[in-house]
Amino acid sequence: MSEEALSLKNIWKIYRTQSEEVEVLKGVDLSIADGELAVIMGPSGSGKSTLLSIAGGLDKPSKGRVIVGGVDITDMSEEELAKVRARKIGFVFQSFNLIRNLTALENVMTPLVFTGLYSWRDAAEVAKRMLEVVGLKGHEHKFPGQLSGGQQQRVAIARALAPGPDVVLMDEPTGSLDVDTAVRVLSLVKWLNEVFGQTIIIVTHNPEISQLATRTFYIRGGKILEQPPAQTLADRIRELKSGFDTRDLRALQLSILRVKLDALEKVAAKGVADSRALEAELKSLERRIARLEKLLP
Repeated sequence: MSEEALSLKNIWKIYRTQSEEVEVLKGVDLSIADGELAVIMGPSGSGKSTLLSIAGGLDKPSKGRVIVGGVDITDMSEEELAKVRARKIGFVFQSFNLIRNLTALENVMTPLVFTGLYSWRDAAEVAKRMLEVVGLKGHEHKFPGQLSGGQQQRVAIARALAPGPDVVLMDEPTGSLDVDTAVRVLSLVKWLNEVFGQTIIIVTHNPEISQLATRTFYIRGGKILEQPPAQTLADRIRELKSGFDTRDLRALQLSILRVKLDALEKVAAKGVADSRALEAELKSLERRIARLEKLLP
């Protein structure tokens, strides 16, 4: 039985004005299993970005519970949420959101440093490996302005993946890219999901992206409805994925996760963190490592 990377239970989001209440989300129930690539579709203004913000701990629901990697984050303080976001949730945005005066390597290092788990040296090593995973070896010391849009989004993906999160949330990740670059970025996303078993949720208004999904959902009237997948982009994605070296990069991801496991075990030994949350995080990470080990010959 698959464990849940993300669970939203009866989520409501209500915005109140002096004259009315606007119900953006109405009792949303959504469970995403470890290793899924879920796509949530809907037009602009449908509430999909609100849903993603609540799932990522950037906003709080009016009612309901949010559980990430087995940890209920609903009632956490902002300080606690910042730690959860750094360790357990990766974000990829349409506009890349890279820090302009930091290099690609330093951008990827940033969430690792914020976790409080990694030394500067370990953070730099993991960031370097992660940039290699997304095909940017040799670009570590370039600034965002020296990279193409597709390369910048690859840096953003590396940054999201580097801490070994339970789930990566992507909000219109190809919205700022031309068609060919968008296909290449999506092929990378699909490949990372399949090879690493990384749980990914993509929010989009583009129906073609649903062809990548293990499950597709549509947000309508503040509620989530499941939709069957479509079929036209899949052949192109498979063609691009065929050029990736699966075995070596699985081994690389395994080494990155083991660094995180070692760091978490050190924190657990010191007894300075919430024991229940830390135990859930360790179990989740151990499951992911075991899954990758089975895939390696």
